[in-house]
Amino acid sequence: MKAAGAVALGLGATLGVCTIVATAYALDVQVVAVRATERGPSDAQLQELRPRLRRLVGYRSFRVVQQERRECAWRNSTEFPLPGGRLLRVMPKGMQNQAVLMEVRLLDGRKRLVDTNVRLQNRGTMLFGVGQDSRYADGAMIILLKAAAEQ
Repeated sequence: MKAAGAVALGLGATLGVCTIVATAYALDVQVVAVRATERGPSDAQLQELRPRLRRLVGYRSFRVVQQERRECAWRNSTEFPLPGGRLLRVMPKGMQNQAVLMEVRLLDGRKRLVDTNVRLQNRGTMLFGVGQDSRYADGAMIILLKAAAEQ
């Protein structure tokens, strides 16, 4: 993984070449952008993930600033625009042992913050912490990536 101020935490792991393509499945991908700050309330929908979010970035307050869900085609790249001009590009490659195999790139302009292949448990969530955001006095952005394959 290439990272410039970014870390990833979740049920993902790097992987080699995908040999199983799941064209019979529909893949639902959800991307949630979360603003993390030291103080303030947290959104109720993030309460279950709060311990993982705190370990990732060290902040105490978490608010959803954007979320998008769509069906993605296998072996095709799909882009999700994020706050602050960033872009999350995902390419689902297949299913293997109840896990979605995908290529993930987090871009800030031409700069790659994350560029990796992941193995995400079906219906699992991966977190990407993007560190402090210079556009704000304090805080960080966290991106939640969820994938669910249906037969």
